[in-house]
Amino acid sequence: MARTLTQQLPHDVALGAPRGLVSGGAPLLLQRADGDFIDAVLDEITSVEGRAKLLASRAAARTQRQVLKLFQPIQRQHHLAVLEAWCDTPGTPRVDPARVASAGLVVRRVRRAGGAAEEGWMRSRGRLRGWLPVQRIGGAARDPASQLRLHSGQTGVADIDHELVQLALQREDTLLDEHVVPMFVAPPEVCKAAGKTLYYGLVPTVSGELAETAPVFDEANTFGPESADFRNHLVQALRGEAMDFPLDGESLNPAWTEAAELATTVRPTGVSIDHWNQLRPGGGARTGMQRLLRLLRQLDGEFNAFAGTSPASQALRQQLAAIALPLKLRDGETVARTVSAEAFLRQAAQVLVQRDEQAARPEMPTRWPALPSHQAQALRLALSRAVAERFAQLNPAPGRFDDPAAQYVVRAFVRLKPECGCPARIVWSEATEPFVIAPWFEGSGAPPVRISLPDITEPGLLRSLKPNVSFTVPPALQNLLSGNPKDLMEGKKPPDGGITIGWICSFSLPVITLCAFIVLSIFLSLFDLIFKWMAFIKICIPFPKKGE
Repeated sequence: MARTLTQQLPHDVALGAPRGLVSGGAPLLLQRADGDFIDAVLDEITSVEGRAKLLASRAAARTQRQVLKLFQPIQRQHHLAVLEAWCDTPGTPRVDPARVASAGLVVRRVRRAGGAAEEGWMRSRGRLRGWLPVQRIGGAARDPASQLRLHSGQTGVADIDHELVQLALQREDTLLDEHVVPMFVAPPEVCKAAGKTLYYGLVPTVSGELAETAPVFDEANTFGPESADFRNHLVQALRGEAMDFPLDGESLNPAWTEAAELATTVRPTGVSIDHWNQLRPGGGARTGMQRLLRLLRQLDGEFNAFAGTSPASQALRQQLAAIALPLKLRDGETVARTVSAEAFLRQAAQVLVQRDEQAARPEMPTRWPALPSHQAQALRLALSRAVAERFAQLNPAPGRFDDPAAQYVVRAFVRLKPECGCPARIVWSEATEPFVIAPWFEGSGAPPVRISLPDITEPGLLRSLKPNVSFTVPPALQNLLSGNPKDLMEGKKPPDGGITIGWICSFSLPVITLCAFIVLSIFLSLFDLIFKWMAFIKICIPFPKKGE
């Protein structure tokens, strides 16, 4: 059907940073530390002087590699995306806000392996799916809302459209929804004074959301069982190499751990003089015992070899059970004795790592034999699968901004209402410059939070510092704290018995803060001998005392 002369075709809409401030088709990213920063931004953008001030607050912090850096709210910095919409026609007039149904922005993660690619934070059917490639929703320019994508491009014939929708719903990605932050149009008086149709939205840099999908352990495929990094981090025995055991033929003693690891000249309780001479600093068995402890801790902690019930843990135990460790020949013995590595290491972990006084104390073998190449390879494969499973257990849900090295971009959009017989459509801005999110502990340049400490010389101060916080102390902890402080500092276990009832202990929170400050100052000075950090992390300046 031909259009009459009175009909007007809808023209294109352009999006980008407010013209006159910066050029480009991406939103303008601002960094603000003022309290009511939204009202301040809207006020500044209406005047020439204000726009100069606004431009000075453009996000500009960078890493050492010159990557743009945004901060978190805990660092007392907020980031605002500002966008202008104008008609892409001669004269480029501003868009009538009545034409816009909604506006929003998305924060996308940028993947650069094999070329830049964007990922969106997605959810589907009530599940938080996490970061997924935007190609899963049809590309970077498709609508982030699944229902709007689902019903776009319909034929207008009810039966056909119904069948098309049912067919689309059979695909897994059809109902993926990308997280959208709403953008708001500036008040009419602001748009009129600025001569622009402006939108603004808060850029999120922190999130408590956790994806329901498990993270990938070795996403870059650089930590496989035969990789140099994986092999080098293993103790010699787990690499399949021969390794001698210390104090062979002796029954394991939980006190050996303390003797081998503490730099003390005092023989620990429970260690014989002969064993102490071998395990003390400079002793011939000290290095071997420390190596055995690393082996036990790797198996027990990293690989969950002994307590795990999963197929990966069971497969690892089978590999260890196939390794025979020779035992020392006793007087009169002529037939060699062996013990399976799985049985010995499991019991040794209870005695030496868990320090269980009641556990059975196995005999120390003489050595771990060098394994044939096929057996060593099978052991490393089992270890690799076990640590991947351990990683999934300890990292069940990746957070939205957990990756400190990840880079992100912001894209904004407006949804235009149907007009002139044409359907509704979405218009996207360009992506911003890639940025990283600063870790929470990094300084942002904002003024520090000031905490006033009590003046301990002030008369009557102690009477005013009433207890205002309470701790519920279980009997075992109270029994530990009520013992001899010297024994506690030396790591000696308190005697059994004593206190058998719980306690509620109340303290003054200002006094706790004061004690923490004093202890912090002492330890900062001690650690400064190692890290030489005092000039960077502590600044003290005098100030005059206020008059009475």
